[in-house]
Amino acid sequence: FIDQHAAHERIIYNRLREKWEKREIVSQPMLMPFILNANAQEYAFLEKNFNVLRDMGFEVEEFGNNNVKVSAVPVDLQKIDLDAFFREVLSSMESLRAVRLVDILKDRLATSACKAAVKGGEMLTVQEVRALIDETDGDMGMKCPHGRPVAVKMKKSEIEKLFKRI
Repeated sequence: FIDQHAAHERIIYNRLREKWEKREIVSQPMLMPFILNANAQEYAFLEKNFNVLRDMGFEVEEFGNNNVKVSAVPVDLQKIDLDAFFREVLSSMESLRAVRLVDILKDRLATSACKAAVKGGEMLTVQEVRALIDETDGDMGMKCPHGRPVAVKMKKSEIEKLFKRI
């Protein structure tokens, strides 16, 4: 059995991480830029980390009065809620001083991959199901970035026991 959400989440996360590590991230320009209104402290933190954000595939720049303009996002995160993403990063800004933003952003990539992945119970086309199976490559040890198993294997006899057939 494959957990379609966990499998898709792992696939998205692996793609993002691999592209980010190889610096092959493709950005998706936005039709309307996102403007993040920050206070002076938040803006200073973000400005200091513009290069990290750019390396991840975000196109960010100063937009006056402590505002940040986001004009493009990593293509694999094009459905990301930018306000929630940046607020989550900034909400733990004080504790980030001791931790590298790169590590925090990897965690945020996992969260973003989770939110961008298909949901459990969502109807998939036959092609989408095959793509999930192909990309997980039958790896029974694969887990989503949060540690949940992507797939479990059950014997026919175990299923029959559940239905009191044996």
